[in-house]
Amino acid sequence: MRDKMMMRWLALGAQFIVLTICCLTLAAGCTGQTKRVDVDSGDPDELGTGLNSQDFRSVCERMARSLVRLPQIQNASTPPKVAVLDVTNNSNDLIDAREFALKIRTLLIKNAEGKIIFLDRDITEEVKEENREKERGKITGTGLKDRYGADFFLTGQIGSIDRAAGRGNTTYYRLSFRLTDAATQAIAWEDEYEIKKISTIGDVYR
Repeated sequence: MRDKMMMRWLALGAQFIVLTICCLTLAAGCTGQTKRVDVDSGDPDELGTGLNSQDFRSVCERMARSLVRLPQIQNASTPPKVAVLDVTNNSNDLIDAREFALKIRTLLIKNAEGKIIFLDRDITEEVKEENREKERGKITGTGLKDRYGADFFLTGQIGSIDRAAGRGNTTYYRLSFRLTDAATQAIAWEDEYEIKKISTIGDVYR
């Protein structure tokens, strides 16, 4: 009797171990995986025809190289002051369009060797309050300075044309950016970047 009970307990113990291993295996298989990839790499599982990180970087690098060659920048005796305005998104995608202009600004600040001065209009109210505090003598400073006015405004727009036929979708993007004279409203520079994407939906997604 004791031997039978012992065998039964051993069998139950073995089943418990097997069940535990199976549960742990299933749990490991259900756990998500995160890894770091190159920002220009494509996602093999990516569906659709939307803009991706590679498009974003290519557009901004192209615009920065084009803009810095402008004669009004290259031949200026003093660096022109540029303020960034919002970029209009007329496409059907949900895009933070202003990020394109901010990326162009970052590239130019890093690589244009001081040929352009960008104005940080996002902190205008903070600058005013800081100057008021200096005038009141509540904080120290090197003295009040006149704020720069913009010589040019950098802005742009994103547009798209979408078509769907059968199991495929096509999207054409046009991303254009321009530099406008703040005094005359004359466009001093404009360039564009065009992208066309085609996506086919497989049977598993139908």
